[in-house]
Amino acid sequence: MRLRWTVAALAALLLAAPPIVAADPPRRVAIIAVFNPITYGDVAFVNGRLIGAGQAGQTVDLEESAPPFTDWTPAAQTTADASGYYSFELTPADTMKYRASAQGMPSKAVQISVTPRITLKAKAVGASSVRFSGTFGPARPAGLVTIQRRSSTGAWTPIGSAGLGTGTTFSGRLRAHYRITLRAIYPGDDLHLEGRSNTVTVVPGLKRKAARRTPR
Repeated sequence: MRLRWTVAALAALLLAAPPIVAADPPRRVAIIAVFNPITYGDVAFVNGRLIGAGQAGQTVDLEESAPPFTDWTPAAQTTADASGYYSFELTPADTMKYRASAQGMPSKAVQISVTPRITLKAKAVGASSVRFSGTFGPARPAGLVTIQRRSSTGAWTPIGSAGLGTGTTFSGRLRAHYRITLRAIYPGDDLHLEGRSNTVTVVPGLKRKAARRTPR
């Protein structure tokens, strides 16, 4: 008997409670890309705001599109704060476009471009040779980096190239008789902007010359 009364009372309370009314769709979804372009491995943000009354706690969906930017796929989801603001933290490996939406109202698309991260090391080998090596990210199998030399005027001139092999490392050897400053450069492609490494200065034969000056 008590169970029947409890169920009936609960049903009455549910009928008496006002229905939950969903917030109206935003009038507009504002969006902006922060820290663009980025170097591979760095963090970027897509921030924005749902414009309209009662947007606090609204679900915001983020979609992404890779070059050639024809297809969109779900990327992330969050909720708007008390003022309708939202934020997504992203670490894209490739250049991507993003758009946000709430209740079917889409934003415009914004792009985050990615520059490859390239490191370069070099050392003298004997009196007339320089051996170099480096890393590359993200992986670009069968890619190619160009090795450039800085002239006395500051201009950069290509003097060699190196294949990326499996995509993340490269190495090679150059002929050089005098002090030389090098860098590695990636020309860019549909997924990445042009990338440049740090510069390295090498003096071939320096160790041998120094040894001659060392007193016995």
